[in-house]
Amino acid sequence: MTTTASPRGTSTGAGRPVEHALGPFPPDRPPAAWGLRVLATLLDSAIVAAVVFLATGAAPTLAALPGLGKPGGTGGAAWTAGTLLALGILQAYTGATPGKRVAHVAVVDDRTGRPIGLLGTVLRWFAHMLDAILLIGYLRSAFRKDGRTFADSLLGTVAVRTTAPPAHPLVARLRASRDRHAPWLRWPRPVTGGVALVLCAAAAAASVTASSGGGQQMSEQQSSCMSTGDFAATAMIGSARSFDMDSRLGITRVDVTRWQVAVAWTTGLSVDSSDNPEVGDLEARLTVTSPDGRHLYWAESPGTTGPDEAGDGIDEAADVAWFSPADEVASTVVTVPGEPTGWSARAELLDGGAVVAECSAPVPTIDADPASLFD
Repeated sequence: MTTTASPRGTSTGAGRPVEHALGPFPPDRPPAAWGLRVLATLLDSAIVAAVVFLATGAAPTLAALPGLGKPGGTGGAAWTAGTLLALGILQAYTGATPGKRVAHVAVVDDRTGRPIGLLGTVLRWFAHMLDAILLIGYLRSAFRKDGRTFADSLLGTVAVRTTAPPAHPLVARLRASRDRHAPWLRWPRPVTGGVALVLCAAAAAASVTASSGGGQQMSEQQSSCMSTGDFAATAMIGSARSFDMDSRLGITRVDVTRWQVAVAWTTGLSVDSSDNPEVGDLEARLTVTSPDGRHLYWAESPGTTGPDEAGDGIDEAADVAWFSPADEVASTVVTVPGEPTGWSARAELLDGGAVVAECSAPVPTIDADPASLFD
């Protein structure tokens, strides 16, 4: 009996990978054009940006390209990573993210033609860090017939033009189990493509309609207290928050970037300062303390803001108060890491380092939500 070898493109036994006579690009899966891969990346990045924006108000850029773009803050980084993981799982077991499905691109193993699984997808994502160096790896794929980036060459993957690569073994088993036990769960393939198209279209629309702005909100009133020292003066204490605003498709998200408490000393406001002693250039010092007394921040003019000994503060230059009462003699600003509701403030007026006036007052609150400014 004559035995012939199985040709490439057919199964050679249970558990053996299927290889193709034309290598990684059979007629039904030609190499994906570089432009389509760029389009897929932009659509996936738009999806990530839309999810992170809705969740946190941050706006990452080009998140689908490792090594490029920005995550959008601490909370944005977590949502970016989570969304990328979800997209990675889709690519790992179906070969395509929503953006790739719309662009008719799939990432597959160059030998079997199947999706590469989660481990391969994660390794390929990290390998793209090499491609991000001066964009050489990403541009390399535009000039190669097989369209490989450095990551593709290292891991034996290719991007092909298809929306239906051979099923990953795990997906094949799940489909077989579904067909046996719940065939009613099957849906036409165009439904998957339609969902991906709607998702990408909404994300792209959110990206192109984006607008941004920002501002500062101050407490409507300031707290005040009169000095108890030899120098007659009044301390005016106010609070403020700075914020950034982004709007997409009519949805507005506000991100508070900084909280501040300020003091401005004045010899006006019905204070009899006629008997005040002669002084030099006065300086203001302000200390704010949390309700539980565990967090303390201070600022001195001119100078820097700082923390207590526990190191909880912020090291940056002290600002000038955003309000200025009549007969002002000195002011300073403390930056704090969160809303100072219920905090207390201690104001001091210094002459050559010596305290000539001091008093304490509660930090005023800001009641209005910054998002209400854009309703």
